[in-house]
Amino acid sequence: MPALLALGLVAAAALCVLLGLLTYVVDRASAMRQAENLHEVPAVTVVQPFAAGVGVRIATVDWIDAGGRHAAQARVSASTGLGDHVVIWVDRNDVPQTPPTGAAQSAGTAVAYAVASFAGAATLLVGGHAWARYALNKRVERSWEEEWTLVEPEWSRWGRRG
Repeated sequence: MPALLALGLVAAAALCVLLGLLTYVVDRASAMRQAENLHEVPAVTVVQPFAAGVGVRIATVDWIDAGGRHAAQARVSASTGLGDHVVIWVDRNDVPQTPPTGAAQSAGTAVAYAVASFAGAATLLVGGHAWARYALNKRVERSWEEEWTLVEPEWSRWGRRG
């Protein structure tokens, strides 16, 4: 039975690695599609950035491109201050967008999914193994008790004679 558990854990690990790789590939493809419709522009913050959530700051930025001068609110890093030069991602209509997911973030997400999936699978496999051992032990115990009820009177009588 431990061999089956080990085999199950190895199979679960392999499947979880495949899940992680698939997650990474799909996430990178999505980021590439998103990047096709966006482009980077250099901008300058013209208003002091303000907090808009945990680790998120919003600033009014100004930039110039072939279409002229633009101003809009965009997400900036937490260390950005007034007058800092930043790079933002905009769509074809010069509307700031969130940047495409980076490779490191895609890899982190894939690893997290794979590890969480393996933890769940391992929990189920180990729990199933423990339940099967318990059930088999109970069955063997009942079998011993049934056999003892048949044999015990004979052995007790034999033990009293001698």
